[in-house]
Amino acid sequence: MARVAVPVTDATPQKASLTTTLTGANNDLAFTAKVAGPGGNSITVAYVVGGINTPLSVSVAGFAITVTVATDGAGNPTSTASQVLAAIQGNQDAATLISAALAPSNDGSGVVAAMAATALTGGSLGVSQPAQVNADATNKHYLTGNDGQVVLEVVSTDAASQTVTVQLAPAAAGGVAAVPGQAETIPAGATRILGPFAKSKFDQNAAGDVHFDPSVSTTLKFRAYRVAKAV
Repeated sequence: MARVAVPVTDATPQKASLTTTLTGANNDLAFTAKVAGPGGNSITVAYVVGGINTPLSVSVAGFAITVTVATDGAGNPTSTASQVLAAIQGNQDAATLISAALAPSNDGSGVVAAMAATALTGGSLGVSQPAQVNADATNKHYLTGNDGQVVLEVVSTDAASQTVTVQLAPAAAGGVAAVPGQAETIPAGATRILGPFAKSKFDQNAAGDVHFDPSVSTTLKFRAYRVAKAV
């Protein structure tokens, strides 16, 4: 039987973001908070169209970024998404709050339109826990995509101590015998975090599979997370 997978959940803090959906073509931008977490949800972006022959400008008040769109002699907007992008990137206060880029499938040539102040969303320091995978001592387990930032949570509901053995990488070329796996004791009723796993020591293949073998089924439960430094 094949090993049972334990999915890896990305536990990286999320940055708030906003992708505009303006009327027209090739005129949308994507904004991302510079700092991860819920604070980025307080940032707003607005496009203001008004006046005659108004120059393009960007202003920032607190977390509110306002783009005053350039207009022609009839008061029509003339700033393209690429021009707005350059203006935001060139404003030090705005650039401290957000990064900006052309939205996917946009070339930036389209003229933008007015947009009421719109908040970035999705910023969070937390991550929802995935479902636990019950231990299978017969078929054993693996996780994939190890990049050196993956940890394995082991939860025990067993009345006695059990072990989880993490298998080391295959022996190096030249006939060197394989080194036994690393066995970690999980005390009765305890939770342990194993890892992170150095790629050179634990990867079984190019896909970054890490193999681990529980000593008992069912009463051990697994979750895996990829943890990156918050920025």
